[in-house]
Amino acid sequence: MLRKITDHFAHPMVALAIWVLPNLLIAQIEQGGRPMALSTALSVRGVPIASPTPFDPSMVPDQSTDRSTGPVVPFDALRLEMNVDVTTTGRWDVLKDGSRVCRLRVSSPGAYGLELFFADVDLPVGTSMFVHGGDGERILGAFTRASIHADGTFATDRTRGDACLVEIDVPSWAQDANPHVRIASVGHTYRPYDVAADPCEVDVVCSPEGDDWMDESDGVVRIRVVENGQIGYCSGSLINNVEQDCTPYILTAFHCGVGASSSDFPLWKFYFRYQRAQCGSGNAYANKVMTGCTERANSNDGGGQNGSDFLLVELMDEVPGSYGPYWNGWDATGTISGSGVGIHHPNGDEKKISTYTTNLVTTHYSWNGPQSHWLVHWSGTPNGHGVTEGGSSGSPLFDASGHIIGKLTGGSSYCNSVVPGGENQPDYYGKLSYDWTNNPNTSAQKLKAWLDPQSSGTLVLDGSRDPCGIYVGVAERPQALDAAVWTPTPANDRAWIRIPSALTAPERVDLIDPTGRVVPVPSSVLNGTVELELSGVAQGYYAVRTWTKGAPASAGRLIVQR
Repeated sequence: MLRKITDHFAHPMVALAIWVLPNLLIAQIEQGGRPMALSTALSVRGVPIASPTPFDPSMVPDQSTDRSTGPVVPFDALRLEMNVDVTTTGRWDVLKDGSRVCRLRVSSPGAYGLELFFADVDLPVGTSMFVHGGDGERILGAFTRASIHADGTFATDRTRGDACLVEIDVPSWAQDANPHVRIASVGHTYRPYDVAADPCEVDVVCSPEGDDWMDESDGVVRIRVVENGQIGYCSGSLINNVEQDCTPYILTAFHCGVGASSSDFPLWKFYFRYQRAQCGSGNAYANKVMTGCTERANSNDGGGQNGSDFLLVELMDEVPGSYGPYWNGWDATGTISGSGVGIHHPNGDEKKISTYTTNLVTTHYSWNGPQSHWLVHWSGTPNGHGVTEGGSSGSPLFDASGHIIGKLTGGSSYCNSVVPGGENQPDYYGKLSYDWTNNPNTSAQKLKAWLDPQSSGTLVLDGSRDPCGIYVGVAERPQALDAAVWTPTPANDRAWIRIPSALTAPERVDLIDPTGRVVPVPSSVLNGTVELELSGVAQGYYAVRTWTKGAPASAGRLIVQR
């Protein structure tokens, strides 16, 4: 993946081109536009219909389990096999200007909604693909060559109803283009499409509840999980790592994917900023979605029965800046928190916030299980009494400093709509401190191995809007050392960098530890080389900030390891 400029002294325009390039290569992002068939009012008469294997109600899992008896994922769809080539099965029409349109109607009788899973997709330059209902009510796309994973896989969000149109548009100037699109399976939604969260829940945009949590909220995502043919909802969070390289890790609960295979994870979908515009009102838009991830680590505990129930996945593509992502920070010390919030997507609904104001309690989730979870009781707030529901699983629990300290396994909380007192029942969050090194998994599967791969000893890391940015808390300056790399990496007792002759040597060098604390370090400049004396510096991961003419001039990265 492209994350950093590798030639640190490249021409500015070259550097700009490199930084722009990742945004052009991000897969699964809709490009907008309108299908040619709708723009030209092309009749749907004669468009072939293809269907997946018939829906079998007996394959629907039992959804009656009480959340208090174990983790629950609210499944609402089945993935049905299809294996249809759109470009050979669909109808091709030639428009007056010579453009070509291929359409195939996909039908799965009785479905409340359909989501399509593609394979072997090849969209040559100029061609685009849309999925829509034929009436223009909701149009997914345009999807282009840049929208498809390198392995040719792709998935769409849901359209309403039991039928939709797949359309491939080839403009007149791209007549040599020969697209190929295969639908591998179809997600058949068998429950009503709009299942709302319970009424006591509080929108994350409400004031005062969400006022201090907008950054952290932007890191929380709704997850459309695919597991052994079942499709449902969980929650999770983008999470920072000690190397602060913008790796798109998502932390969630292992029980959300305990049965998922390596072929299921590329079909998962992640929705950023799916939330109402106003407190209690306004639309939520599911247009900031990414598809596909790779499993990196899990707690190997059966989904919380013998451990802290964590799953770490990595998105298959970079997160676009237009999504406003925030890499949430974390605290792995196990320190008891007396206040904070949980941010989540109950029942797959818009993003909500729940507040706690009393000390968390260390406990076990299963009978006689390890002390791997935080027990939390929620507090009432001006706009409601936030709790959790199915679909909230995997969502982060934050301490008062905005650090993730756990993720939801399950619990007994519920809105006070039928039985009084439900809001006061407890929930259980697997401890991030337990995720770190204590689960019954291998050393390579510990969370520490992924969030602190250099074993720096860091146990607290702040969140960031741009952890891999060139500059660390300083304004861009024309003569800055772009993403300065100090050698050797990792360093032991000293590190150095050669300053180009066109730049002024720094007057002072600061190290900044992961908590943001400035660590003074002796430095010297000789013949254009800056040398840092590190013998008195604790091992760990640091940002490097240099000063020129009394102002911060550049930033870089440095690992100290002994």
